[in-house]
Amino acid sequence: MLDRLKLIAELQSLADVLFVDTTSSVDYAQRAWNQLVHDPSFLYKVLQVINPPWPVPLWSDSLGATVSVAQRSEPYVVFSVDGSQIYPDRHNILSCCLINSGSVVIPYALEGKRVEFYSEPTVFAGLDDTQTPYTVDSVNCKRQELELAAGLALGKRIAHTYGVGTFSTLLFDGSLIFWHLLSKEHEVKDYFLGSYMLLLEQLYQEKITTAWYISMPKSKELMSLIRLYLCNFDYHKKELYEVVDSVIDSSIMYSFLMPHSRTIVFRNRSAISDYYPAYLAPYFFYIHTGAEIGRIEIPGWIAHNESLVDDIASLLIDQCIKGHGYPVALAEAHEQAVVKGPDREFFYHYLQKIGIERQQKLATSRKSMQKRGMAI
Repeated sequence: MLDRLKLIAELQSLADVLFVDTTSSVDYAQRAWNQLVHDPSFLYKVLQVINPPWPVPLWSDSLGATVSVAQRSEPYVVFSVDGSQIYPDRHNILSCCLINSGSVVIPYALEGKRVEFYSEPTVFAGLDDTQTPYTVDSVNCKRQELELAAGLALGKRIAHTYGVGTFSTLLFDGSLIFWHLLSKEHEVKDYFLGSYMLLLEQLYQEKITTAWYISMPKSKELMSLIRLYLCNFDYHKKELYEVVDSVIDSSIMYSFLMPHSRTIVFRNRSAISDYYPAYLAPYFFYIHTGAEIGRIEIPGWIAHNESLVDDIASLLIDQCIKGHGYPVALAEAHEQAVVKGPDREFFYHYLQKIGIERQQKLATSRKSMQKRGMAI
């Protein structure tokens, strides 16, 4: 049982760490940003930097430019896929896990078309694709693969149902940049990168417009530019930019972007992005939805099509307006995917039932049994 009085004391003792006033750091970073965007040689200087300690993006348009996002009035279809899971329970002898893929199709201003919801559970047992027992990490990797595959299948069906004349977009929650693979062993990284790239390639071949949306992003790629500017491109002089280390990109964007406008498109240059072919490489831009600064990530083939970028931006703004600050399609796909407590209990209850039918007892640790039924 949580001792709330002790908790209050602990939180009070950490208040100075939890609630840091970063106003002066943000102001300092904003002044630096306002200066560097007017430096015509800044991109050239960035290109000369070798092995910076943080991902430094590239761009082709004017760095300080913003783009007004038009209100969307044309019909469109937005569809989204999300995933949730039950991880393998180490207190259960069976190496068994569940990934639930939820999806939604929402047509707007299209007569005779209706909203569609789907939920697809997939159970895994035994060894994973790399021939090792399932773990939290391998389930997370597999969930990303299933989300991409489900999005591809849904995109093909929508293209057939709605035809080429209707603008449609597949939205994912999270990042196109597969950060989670950076720390994985070579076998795992190679397997899943190969699978992800194959699915991204198929999305490209089918010309399925796809974007990834990150709410309240904590990224610092534009802050990398500010740090380089503050240290005059000598990143070893940490004392010159340490004051802005706690500042994130969105803090700068609030002073830079008006509601319903976006930045130019940037190319991500993290280590993992080197594994992507150029036309699938991750690009990103920030957008002021009116409620928050969001980050939208897109593959290269979309990033180089200004009309598609504008269409995606206007769709996201419309989705956020309809969703009171967060895209409707992402929220609904999450609701279809989420595995709640009663679902988890049903999963293990039915496993137990199958074991009884097969006259095999489902072995569970005494610790897990004790948690389920405390006794004095």
